[in-house]
Amino acid sequence: MGDLEVLVSPADAEAMWILIGAVGFLLAVIIGVVLKSASRKTHLPSPTETTESARTVTSPQTTSSKPSVQTEDDFAPSKSLRQALANTEQSLFGRMKSLWSSDQIEKNFEEIEEVLYTSDLGPQTVEKLMSSVKEQLGRSEKKNMESVKSALKSEFQEIFQNADIREPLQDQPMKYLVLDKKPAVWMVVGVNGAGKTTSIGKIAAHLARSGKKVLVAAGDTFRAAAGNQLKVWTERAQVEIFSPENVTDPSAVAFDAVAKAVAQNYDVVIIDTAGRLHTQANLMEELKKMKRVIAKASTEAPHETLIVLDANSGQNALIQAKQFHQALGLTGVVLTKMDGTAKGGVAVGLANELKIPIRLIGVGEKIGDLRAFSAQEFVDSLF
Repeated sequence: MGDLEVLVSPADAEAMWILIGAVGFLLAVIIGVVLKSASRKTHLPSPTETTESARTVTSPQTTSSKPSVQTEDDFAPSKSLRQALANTEQSLFGRMKSLWSSDQIEKNFEEIEEVLYTSDLGPQTVEKLMSSVKEQLGRSEKKNMESVKSALKSEFQEIFQNADIREPLQDQPMKYLVLDKKPAVWMVVGVNGAGKTTSIGKIAAHLARSGKKVLVAAGDTFRAAAGNQLKVWTERAQVEIFSPENVTDPSAVAFDAVAKAVAQNYDVVIIDTAGRLHTQANLMEELKKMKRVIAKASTEAPHETLIVLDANSGQNALIQAKQFHQALGLTGVVLTKMDGTAKGGVAVGLANELKIPIRLIGVGEKIGDLRAFSAQEFVDSLF
């Protein structure tokens, strides 16, 4: 033992231990690297990482290529009729408030008449209103704004009553449109830009919601954009569109659509139509032809001939209605874009001059903003 201790000196022993420690440290580093690498390969993503990954690989087409299906909220109106008619009310009676400060009764009535003329009621309607108010009111009452408003309100109500406008049930906006035929055939007319295609889409959505089997015919074959827009709306409303390829005759489209509806037991057929041809005469002749052809496909059809009018057009809307009514015999009016216009008074002119009932009005973008027209609510909103 003594000899061994002499062979391994203290300096050599210290060097050996230093070498062993260095080797151990190196091995520890190598093992750590290996374990970390293995951990990366076998690591499972957290729920958050999984969600983010799914978002990355989801195709945009799954969320944006098709129109969204309507919800219950889509059928809730975005505003009241009073809110929608705020500009019309301000235009009509807001301008009258300053007219009762003078004792010059006749002058005041001339100014009242001017206000009515510029509210797009139409000359014939204004003359009727002014004549009736003068007959109703005594000299002192003519200086009282509330008395004049009351008299005008009474006249407005009578005009709507004479146009066979009945108070609707707001949860049944199609209540007074023909639905007791099978199929009920509705022909929808109006100039381009009035909101015809959009109105057809919203009408289809309301009918589908009530359980009706609906077919929409793309009869505006002159404008490709109309067919595309109608297709988007029918997908959204979950109703079928009839738009045969390579068929450019709108009357042929209408006939085949009605024939299909008869054969396949549809409840309602809504037929879109052109809003502009090369001349107004050509348009009317084409629409007359379409109406005759529809009657051959189904007896008594079309059961409704509805015109869509833009309230912002004011007196132009009244002129359009007269032209279409003369050619086709309109059964009802859809008055769109009533929100934001000061020309809502055209509704009174339509009812007075043409005696055509206003069935639906549009007061916003949502499906629920196409709603049944209530004459009572309309009058109350203005007065």
